[in-house]
Amino acid sequence: MHKRLSSRHLRFAMLPAAAAVALALAACGGGGGSGPGGVSLSGAAIDAPMPGASVTITSGAPLADGGSVIGTATANAQGSFTLSVTLPSGSVPIFANAAAVGRSAGSTPLELTSYLGQSDVLASIGTLSTINLPDLDVSPVSTAALAVYAQTHGGSYATLGPATYASTIATYRNDILAIAAAVKAVGDNYCTPQISVSSTTDLASQIAAGATLSSAASPSTALATAAAVLGGSCAQLPALQVAILADPDFAPELDLGDVIDANVQSVVPGTYQLQALVAETPVNWDVNTGSGSVASTGTPNPAEVVMDPSVSIDASGKVTSSDGNVSGTLVGNLLTLDLKDGAGHSYLVRAKIASLPTNLSSQQAYVIQGGGVNTGSQLLASFAAALAPAAAAPAWNGFSQASSDDGGARCTTGQYALRFDLDGLSAGGHSDSVGGLAACVTPSTSGWSMNLASFNNISGDDGHGYTFSMPAVSTLTQGAGTPSSTVVWSEATGPAAPFILEAPAINLTVTGGAMSSPTTYSGNAYYVMGTHAIVVSTSGGGNVVLNMQDNSLTTVSESSHFQGGGDGSQQGDH
Repeated sequence: MHKRLSSRHLRFAMLPAAAAVALALAACGGGGGSGPGGVSLSGAAIDAPMPGASVTITSGAPLADGGSVIGTATANAQGSFTLSVTLPSGSVPIFANAAAVGRSAGSTPLELTSYLGQSDVLASIGTLSTINLPDLDVSPVSTAALAVYAQTHGGSYATLGPATYASTIATYRNDILAIAAAVKAVGDNYCTPQISVSSTTDLASQIAAGATLSSAASPSTALATAAAVLGGSCAQLPALQVAILADPDFAPELDLGDVIDANVQSVVPGTYQLQALVAETPVNWDVNTGSGSVASTGTPNPAEVVMDPSVSIDASGKVTSSDGNVSGTLVGNLLTLDLKDGAGHSYLVRAKIASLPTNLSSQQAYVIQGGGVNTGSQLLASFAAALAPAAAAPAWNGFSQASSDDGGARCTTGQYALRFDLDGLSAGGHSDSVGGLAACVTPSTSGWSMNLASFNNISGDDGHGYTFSMPAVSTLTQGAGTPSSTVVWSEATGPAAPFILEAPAINLTVTGGAMSSPTTYSGNAYYVMGTHAIVVSTSGGGNVVLNMQDNSLTTVSESSHFQGGGDGSQQGDH
């Protein structure tokens, strides 16, 4: 994917306890800075690392939209940069912008942008890095998020703030993923836009403008539009989506808004159970991004449930477990873990943590979403988990849905409509572009019954004269022989993890679009409460990811436990 873990390994290594304490104090308003109204910023320009990139900090708007320049820097050979800036008074949105140098003649200029937060809160914190502000990684994900924000707010940043940015991430998560994959495909010279664009930021904006973005009334066409804009033959696009979802840099930027939390403690110190789902991809983090394709350098292990019965988080953010299998640090809502499973695998994980709503758990519990890498095979892996007191019981019927009709997913009264985008299949060591799934769920306290809902294939024109057609899941069954049309989900038992549902032996058949014939994927499915994805560990090898559109089940909060924060606290719910 990109060569960062070796050259910038400290980004993902466990912080010493003293460093964790210092960063926790900085997140609470201490730790100094670059002077009154100023901050110290340390980040990176990453598509792959962008050596020598020109970095510009702006206020009011991104650089391409006329933002006021307040600081500049040149990235080093790894794309990293450090600078101090004096911020404007008041609450003004601040942005980081990065432009690559040395691009080959004729290639699309690689320009990226990122929203960092509001000037008054950033100034109160003083010292910021990717350890406590993930979007200081100026990336395709942060670029895509701002493109979608601008498209849905009339091109204005006047109302941009942590809450509106978090809402954009939540509502349009899958749109952002598709656009980010297109930006990376062009940035890595895999594919060429078939429309006139001035830069990759312009590419993101044009895809957002040409697509039908996610809504309760209609499914998203962002992936199809991105594919069409890239000529309909960008073979790497699905694999890049799979990789972004599992990448320890990019995945945290897809959750919870990713601006710094000031004066907030995201987890009550104590001892919890960690109930995790790890799903490896075939994508190796060290893929040479200058090559002509995204290589599948290994066969992913089947998705697995990992349960640690005693994980402690102290007031400084230090994470430990009694068996030594889990260690790490928590700074604001950004969690870095070193995780060992029971099969001899070790993972380095970077993720965001949020509070589950009280209607979903008998005691305060938390949901974790992010990505990581198998430190042995070097394969990227998506990571989803619940952190819950040992006595906590989930309520799988605790979520509500405003309507049984969601974007074309039509269900009967008493059922809840869930929509999924199948952004990329990693089954069998390769990736395929697929479309959508609509499902009707009948919940109980300890599980679900799920049936396929009606869902039309997406087709049309991207607004630039390029047509698209996306396939959809045509059958959803459970069992072999004469399978049942009702898929039964129950709480995971091996190991016991009640905040994870499992559905053994499900079958997904995908038809339509560019697929020449129906394709069926079979295996065991898993879902972690409050997260955005169902994972199917296929019998043919590999893991299929089904990304859920935002709904009340995925509405989690990153702002439940304050330490005196007022209106200036930078956090948002979704």
